[in-house]
Amino acid sequence: MGDKGKILLGLAVFVILVTFPFWSRLAAGDALPGRAELEYPTNSEACVEDTEYMRASHMDLLSQWRDDLVRDGNPDYVSASGETYYKSLTKTCMSCHEDRDAFCTRCHDYADVQPTCWECHTTPGGGA
Repeated sequence: MGDKGKILLGLAVFVILVTFPFWSRLAAGDALPGRAELEYPTNSEACVEDTEYMRASHMDLLSQWRDDLVRDGNPDYVSASGETYYKSLTKTCMSCHEDRDAFCTRCHDYADVQPTCWECHTTPGGGA
């Protein structure tokens, strides 16, 4: 029974140390991470899939498009809504998300990921 106090003190110190980064951010007035501030397209067209799907799975979708189009020669994508789209980063995605820096780059920088898309693709209009 004499070790009960030591165990509780040890647990309290452990919890404080583990949660310290969160408390220190709040004390400093820093907001907890949320989402990157993006500039969305101004046109009224819907994306090829809903927003939540695109946030979570656009990289998988683009990889599948690449395989289907380049390797299998299948250029058409039928979305969950039944719309048919041409499988192309530059001709389909970039026709709405025209400003790569304000949309793609800003989000990828925020998430600290380096996509390989731009090793082959260029921004429409010949930009970097």
